[in-house]
Amino acid sequence: MKAKGYRKKGRNLLSKTSEKGGFPPIKRWLATYDKGQKIAIDIWPGVYEGMPHLRYQGRVGQVIEKRGRCYVIGIPLDKRTAKIMVSPVHIRPLA
Repeated sequence: MKAKGYRKKGRNLLSKTSEKGGFPPIKRWLATYDKGQKIAIDIWPGVYEGMPHLRYQGRVGQVIEKRGRCYVIGIPLDKRTAKIMVSPVHIRPLA
């Protein structure tokens, strides 16, 4: 039977090496981002809160605003911009 869940095919997509596995470093939790800053979605599989959908893994977006501990990210798609709320653990600054 084929899996049809929210996180299907996520085992290989979100896999990390043994050195990077486990709990994320504290600097990922405490990172702050400014409005308009470019970021990349880098999902940390061990943290479920504030996790975006798997289709956004590796996408580049722009910070629109901050809501509580999360950030609203605008990701350009074909003809529209998707707005998603993401915890700072699952994003990193675009270098």
